[in-house]
Amino acid sequence: MAEDSPRSPAESGRLARYFVIVCVGYAADLGSYVGMTGAGVPLYAAYLASFAVGTAANVLLLRRFFAAARHAFGKDLAMSMASNGFVILLAMGIYALLMQLFGVHHVIAKVLSNGFSFLVNYAVRRRYF
Repeated sequence: MAEDSPRSPAESGRLARYFVIVCVGYAADLGSYVGMTGAGVPLYAAYLASFAVGTAANVLLLRRFFAAARHAFGKDLAMSMASNGFVILLAMGIYALLMQLFGVHHVIAKVLSNGFSFLVNYAVRRRYF
């Protein structure tokens, strides 16, 4: 039985660079979420609005530091909002379940649910963007 080969150093470096860039964008997402909820914006509205802030930041950063863009900025942003939007709906379900079924604090639930979206969005961006 053949063993799975480990990732190449280039692939590992690419994933690490993507991770760092997305973490910066996620800091914008999480920071705006905490700010909005602190200002009284309802949790789910803040979740969606901060997603838009984080996605826009990530599109800018990924275009600059991850890979050359295949599309114009507007098309890239629209495609990212659409693909990430589908994934964020799934992540939002995880967010709601963590809070409602398990009593997880909303900020921790956001962090955990966005971990899921990170992995899915990485695969989508590599393939289509």
